Amino acid sequence: MTASGLPALDDGLFTGTLSTLNKGIHGWEAAKPDPLMGLRRMGEKMRIMAGYSWMTELLPYVGFEPVYRKFDFSQTWAMPYNAPYARLVIPAFLNPADSRVTSEGFGEPLAATHFAGMSGIENGRNEVAAELPRTDPRAGIFGYDKVARFNEITDGQAQTIMMIGTGEVVGAWIQGGGATIRGARQPYFDKFSGFGSRGLKSGAYVMFADGSARVLSSSVDPEIFKAMCTMHGSEQIDMGKLVGQGGN
Repeated sequence: MTASGLPALDDGLFTGTLSTLNKGIHGWEAAKPDPLMGLRRMGEKMRIMAGYSWMTELLPYVGFEPVYRKFDFSQTWAMPYNAPYARLVIPAFLNPADSRVTSEGFGEPLAATHFAGMSGIENGRNEVAAELPRTDPRAGIFGYDKVARFNEITDGQAQTIMMIGTGEVVGAWIQGGGATIRGARQPYFDKFSGFGSRGLKSGAYVMFADGSARVLSSSVDPEIFKAMCTMHGSEQIDMGKLVGQGGN
């Protein structure tokens, strides 16, 4: 992986962030025998973003169980009782190199996340990878109605992206939808709408399903990147195409 341009990061950079997220996701999976959901919906007529994201379910496993227990999940996160907890900054969801800790545009600022779960490949604006069945060859680990378990990943956990930096579009960790689950759509590393992470000259911090945190260069071969976004697409990856493409 190092030779392919995906150098492993110094653990100190992500103290309290991706390493904590990885432990949290494993703890969540181990504690929940029922299917893992990427979204707690709030009724058929409510918008997806009004629902609670999968990151909310992670709170007990990243050191915020008392906060999780205070939510009234029969009501949306925007209701007066729940809103103060939606504004709590959770360090495990933030890139230490990014000073933004809130997501604007929805009334009171909400606490932000700099990372989202990878939902797979989207070939057009009207295609939402999070709505695909997780058995689809275009699907990644995260879907709205199902998050795949680690034993369902057949492409190799070390080559399957689980989390990725959301770039300049920062959402709230509480929100369902694109704030916390995103699909890959070209141009993948667009400056304004694509993946990315502050603190890098280009590219994004990613966490693979094996828990490794790495820098993915924006110059990565698009076909290789697509293969990494899916969990059982059975793509044949020519790792030699990545040689010389270092993360910056």
